[in-house]
Amino acid sequence: MATQEISIVLIHWKIKKGSEEEFERRWKTDFTIKNRNGLIGEFLSKVEQRDATHPYITWPIMCENLAHERKCTHYINVGIWKSHDRFFKQVSQYMKDDKPPLEFEIERRRRVAVTPTQWRRGPAQLPIQDTLGTK
Repeated sequence: MATQEISIVLIHWKIKKGSEEEFERRWKTDFTIKNRNGLIGEFLSKVEQRDATHPYITWPIMCENLAHERKCTHYINVGIWKSHDRFFKQVSQYMKDDKPPLEFEIERRRRVAVTPTQWRRGPAQLPIQDTLGTK
């Protein structure tokens, strides 16, 4: 059986409290993927905290500088791509790690790429269209 190459890229955004709406708007309208041929799906997700609704959370997502934590809202962008190469070709032009954080970031975003080694599928499908207003 042939293996399928898939790349999952996680981007941890650390957003200043009060700037969440601006960040989400910019993600939808400015941080676009112009050529989506290699994109399977992308999901910007607000990180939930462990509480009565989410008692199973055991992975704390935090700022590097703990003094920022009370002033930060965390997001994880999950991108599922056909390959690491396709992701890099479409997104690397925006990776300006030598520049300061954007005005709504309390700390610079971080990225990690993972390669699935095994997987299982269920009958549910990815959403069939973008969220309203996403370019």
